[in-house]
This record gives sequence, structure tokens and C-alpha cells, in this order.
Amino acid sequence: MAKPGRPKIELDRELITKLARIQCSNPEIAAIMGCHPDTLRDNYSTELDKGRQMGKTSLRRKQWKVAMGGNVAMLIWLGKQYLDQSEKVKEAQEDPDRPLEERSDEELTQLLDAKRKGDAQ
Repeated sequence: MAKPGRPKIELDRELITKLARIQCSNPEIAAIMGCHPDTLRDNYSTELDKGRQMGKTSLRRKQWKVAMGGNVAMLIWLGKQYLDQSEKVKEAQEDPDRPLEERSDEELTQLLDAKRKGDAQ
């Protein structure tokens, strides 16, 4: 005779969604709910997905509000994420006779690194 399986427990779907909304991990939610993370994955994936998407939407809304309030860092970050904006790095000029005073810190660092590599060989 086959052993009966574990009795099926019904978890609070609304609480699972709320916990997923604040980006709790499956093990964290399982610990709160008193179940195994596999139980969540196998039986409550809809609630987990819905909650996580709702949380991302709330975060995006807040970021947008902060950016529109004048937060320059957030404006730059959102521009990079959604408008394909990036910071352009100037290529070092190749004129070896150019005075050191006219070179950027980055160019000077590159020259020093190249010199060190050359001396090491």
C-alpha cells in the first residue's frame, strides 16, 4: 500500500505577494510562511512574480519622481538606462611631443603605466 503524501497546506497568497513586492527572497518568504522554498516555487510562482513586478514598478515610480524633482544623479542614471546616454571618454592624443602640462591625468597615468611596463621587460 502506498504511503499518502504530505497534507497540502494553503498559504496566505496575499502575504506572499506583499513579501515578494519588497523583494524578499524565496528562502526568506518560506521562513516567514513556515514552508520549504520549493513549495513557494512550485505552488505560488504567480504570487511571487506578481509581487516582484509590483515592487519594481513602485521603485521605478519613486526613481522617476526623485529625478523629476531635480536629483541630477538620478537624471543621469535614468538617461543611461533608457536613452542610451553615456559618458564619452576622450581618446588620448597620440602626439608624443605634446607637453606634459597639456595632458589629462588619465593620459599621464597611461604614459606612466606604459613606462613601467617597458622598464619591467
